[in-house]
Amino acid sequence: MKDRLCFYHTAVEAVGMCIHCHKPYCQACQVVTPYGKFCCHDCSGKYAAFKASWKEPKLRSPWLGPLLSGLILLALLAIVAAWAGHRFLGISALAPFDVISRFFR
Repeated sequence: MKDRLCFYHTAVEAVGMCIHCHKPYCQACQVVTPYGKFCCHDCSGKYAAFKASWKEPKLRSPWLGPLLSGLILLALLAIVAAWAGHRFLGISALAPFDVISRFFR
């Protein structure tokens, strides 16, 4: 922070930046709390209140992501199976489901 000066003491070199308001602060202004380093007590109080009220977002359906992944994987496997069955095994009933050959002719 050698190129920055304290926001409150404009002639003093800054030693850090407030994690709440992002203002540079000097050693005299620095307020250290369990949440981090701040430029003033006002910022530390606001940040502490924010952290106290913060709740981690919960997934609405924790099973939805794995279910969709499984369905996509199943669809890809079906497409590859139809392509292999039609192309290599010569099963003509799989021709309507062989979407891979339609794109790479």
